[in-house]
Amino acid sequence: MKSPAGLLLSAIELDRASAIPLYRQLYLQIRKQILGGKMQGGVRLPSTRTLSKELALSRITILNAFDQLIAEGFLASRTGAGTYVGDEWERRGIADEEQRQPPRLSDLSQSMLSLRSSHFRGVSYTDWDPATPTSFLPSHSTYDAFPLAVWRRLMNRHLLKPTKAMLGYGELQGLQALRTAIAEYVFDARGIDCSAEQVVIVSGAQQAFNLLGMLLLNPQDSVWMEDPGHIAARIALQAQGAQVVPLRIDEQGIDIQQGLAECPDARLVFTTPSRQHPLGVTMSYARRQALIDWAAQHQSWIIEDDCDSEFRYSGRLLPALYAMDRMARVIYVGTFSKVLFPSLRLGYVILPQALIEPFCTLRAVMDRSPPTLLQATTADFMREGHFLGHIRRMRALYQARQLALLEQLQQQLGGFFNITPVEAGMHLIAWLPPTLDDDVIARELARHNIHTYALSDYCLEHVLPPALLIGFAGTPEDQAKERVEALARALSKMGYLQAT
Repeated sequence: MKSPAGLLLSAIELDRASAIPLYRQLYLQIRKQILGGKMQGGVRLPSTRTLSKELALSRITILNAFDQLIAEGFLASRTGAGTYVGDEWERRGIADEEQRQPPRLSDLSQSMLSLRSSHFRGVSYTDWDPATPTSFLPSHSTYDAFPLAVWRRLMNRHLLKPTKAMLGYGELQGLQALRTAIAEYVFDARGIDCSAEQVVIVSGAQQAFNLLGMLLLNPQDSVWMEDPGHIAARIALQAQGAQVVPLRIDEQGIDIQQGLAECPDARLVFTTPSRQHPLGVTMSYARRQALIDWAAQHQSWIIEDDCDSEFRYSGRLLPALYAMDRMARVIYVGTFSKVLFPSLRLGYVILPQALIEPFCTLRAVMDRSPPTLLQATTADFMREGHFLGHIRRMRALYQARQLALLEQLQQQLGGFFNITPVEAGMHLIAWLPPTLDDDVIARELARHNIHTYALSDYCLEHVLPPALLIGFAGTPEDQAKERVEALARALSKMGYLQAT
C-alpha cells in the first residue's frame, strides 16, 4: 500500500566513519532498494525536512542524493506533491522477467550440456575431499604424503631468481626441460621411444581429449569407445559430433571383433589398455596387436590413455600400445593429476611425427602452454629423482590402504558386496545383488554423506551387473574400519541390510 506520508526508510544505515560521503551512501542504498524491488514505482518518499530529522543529516546532503537519483531516473519530483519512486524501474523489472529467454548457445555447447554426466553437474568439491570420513570417491589420491617440502624448495629455486623465460608466455609445446624429462621417463617406465619434440604439455588429460577430438574428427565420424568407459573422454569426442560405437569389455580388454562387425571403418578408438577404466582389466598382447593392425589397415587413430599405470601392485606392465606401434597410429596421453596432485593441471600428449605440426597449430589457436613455473618445478622434480621415489612410496601406501579397506569391506559387508582386490589403480569394484539399481543406491548414499560412483554412470549399454566404485587411495589404514562402519550404517538405514 502506498503511503501518502512517505516511506520510513528504516532500512537505511549510514556509516559516519566511512570514507564514502554520506550523500553517496544514501544515494547507493535508495538505488539498491529500488533496483531490488523493495521500493515500488509510484511510492512517495518523505520530505527532505522529515528525512533530515529522521536520519540526522543536513538537507544539503539529502538534496545531493535526491538530485543524483532524479537525474538517473530512479526518482521523480512532482512540483508541490513531493518526490516519488520512478515507475520506469518497476515496469522494466516486470518486462525483464516476462521477456527473459534461455541464452542462445552454439550447437556444440548444447550438445555438451545434454551429454554431461552428473559427475560434472553441481559437484561440491568439499565432498571430493579424501579427508571426508565417508568419501569413497575413486581416482582421488592422498595429499598428506606428498613431499611438499621438496616441492617448495624446487619452486623457490625459480621464484627467487625469475628469468625472462620463466615470466614470459612460454614455449608453445611446453617447457623443453619438462618435455625431455617426460620422454626419458616414458622410455624407462613404458618402453616408449620418442623425442622431446613429440611431447606436448597440456593442462591435464581432459584438454588433450578435447584437442585431439578437434584435430582428428569431423561431425558424424564413428569412434570406438570402451563400454563401460571413460566418461569425460567420451563427452569430449561426442561434443565434436562423433558417433560413439560402444564396445564390450571382456577378460582381454576391448572387444575388437564387435567393433569390426558393427563399424569396421571407425575413424578413431579411445582405449585405456594398461588398466581399463573403470573395470581394471589389462588388455592382452594379442588384442593390442590386433587393434594396432586394424588402425594401420583403415588409416584410423588410437588414443591411448595410460590410466593409473604408475600404480601397479603386482606383476609387470605390458608395453604401452605406443611402444608396440610401428605404423604411427597411436597417440599417447598421460597426466600428473593422480601421481602428483590434480590442481597442478599438467598432462602431456606424445604424438606421431605427422601430427606434431597440426596439433601445435590447433593448440596455438586455443591457448598457450600451462604456467612455466609449474612446468619447471615438475621438470626438476623428475630430473632429480623425486618423481620415481614418490611413485614407489605411493605404490606401497596405496597397496596397504587397499588391503586394509578390503578387509573391512569383506568383514562388514561381505554378504552384500562381491569384491576382490585389484592389481593396479586406485579403486575397487563392489558388485551388488543383480536386482538392485546402483545409480539409486549411489544417490541415496550421497544423501547420507557417503560419496561414491555407480558403475552404470560409465555405461552406454547396461549389460553388466550393478556395482559401486569404491576408492581406497584417500582412506588411511587406521580409518578404514570407521569409514566402512559409516557405509554399513547408511545401507542399513536405506533398508539394504538387515539390522543386527
